[in-house]
Amino acid sequence: MSPPLSKHSRSVYIHLISDATGTAAERMARAALVQFYKQFHSIFIRHPFVKSAKHINAILDEAEAKNGVVIYTMNDRALRQHLARQEDKRDLVMLDMLGPLFEKIGKRFKSQPLLSSGLLPNALGDKSLHLAEAIDFTLRHDDGRQLRTLGRADVILLGVSRTSKTPTSLYLSCHFGLKAANVPIVMGLEPPAKLFSLKRPKMVGLTISPGKLASIRQGRFHRMMPAEYSNPSNITTELGYCEGVFERIGRIKIIDVTDRPIEEVANLIIED
Repeated sequence: MSPPLSKHSRSVYIHLISDATGTAAERMARAALVQFYKQFHSIFIRHPFVKSAKHINAILDEAEAKNGVVIYTMNDRALRQHLARQEDKRDLVMLDMLGPLFEKIGKRFKSQPLLSSGLLPNALGDKSLHLAEAIDFTLRHDDGRQLRTLGRADVILLGVSRTSKTPTSLYLSCHFGLKAANVPIVMGLEPPAKLFSLKRPKMVGLTISPGKLASIRQGRFHRMMPAEYSNPSNITTELGYCEGVFERIGRIKIIDVTDRPIEEVANLIIED
């Protein structure tokens, strides 16, 4: 169980930079910083697969603007040197989690680390690294986010709210290693223009019966949402608008998710 937060707790942003997944750094940071929960609330922001100094600088700018903390597990020699130089220039708390390990092991065994991120697949395994990369991509491209890199997806799921876009996307990532993005279709709002010009990613439109969708929305939100959100007549109109978007896109596979488990929907998505 998470410890309770102090009523007067302030928030501290913890930026975790890695040229791999960054999950180990996050776990260690969480284990340590929970000891300060009475003084401040830690908000963890993980930046995995960082490959350039430009990307690092953007993260450091963001951290510095909010008086955050930067923790990194970087293997690449040039990027490690860049981070060290930035630490001298910036008003930031920065912690190198791998540095002490490299130094102590190297000193004890009179050896020098190669400092190459290209060795990571040997340690983590190509399959594990690919899986982590796919899951990270999917999480970052949930609910219409990160449209700029939408074209890097293996599959893009489209549909109105509550058609299981997010859980289906995660299932595709976790079980098939696919980079899945999902974009909501909202009645009255023009979909992102990129959807009509992308050539490579497979696009899948998720549809559902009006009655089933009304039942899902009513059960999920109760009285928290406007009545029209779960009104069957409005839902029928909303689904009609969504189908029109699918027709405009053209090259899209339509799957009816009514009474279908996520596993079955995922298998239908990958079968061709």
